[in-house]
Amino acid sequence: MRNFKNKTVSVVLGGVMAGGLLLAAGSPAAAASCSVRAGNVQKTGASTGDSWVTGYGAWTGSGCGYMKIKIQRKVLGIWVTSNSDGWNASGDSSGNVSVRNKCSGTDTWRVWIDGENTDSRTGPTKSITC
Repeated sequence: MRNFKNKTVSVVLGGVMAGGLLLAAGSPAAAASCSVRAGNVQKTGASTGDSWVTGYGAWTGSGCGYMKIKIQRKVLGIWVTSNSDGWNASGDSSGNVSVRNKCSGTDTWRVWIDGENTDSRTGPTKSITC
């Protein structure tokens, strides 16, 4: 930024400024078509013995690249990752994924999913008693 005669001028190289967001020209992320969806969490497993919480997610489109899914539990107001998984979705155009974690007591859970060329998403929170 330079100030010419009390007028502020912004210089943006290789992109376009739109609504305060820099859109880079020729950016690989701009060319990718990837959409992720974080689903619900639910209690799974036997009614006696081990109880699990499973979180679900999905993706569609090309260019998702490396993907990651996490199941998170709220502890003292902070989301803590209890389990996660990652995979390369470059050769796939869509898919479903799940991740699970053992549980006990009552906690609030959610699922988080992210792709290399897309914004992360979190699913709805749910209180689950195991």
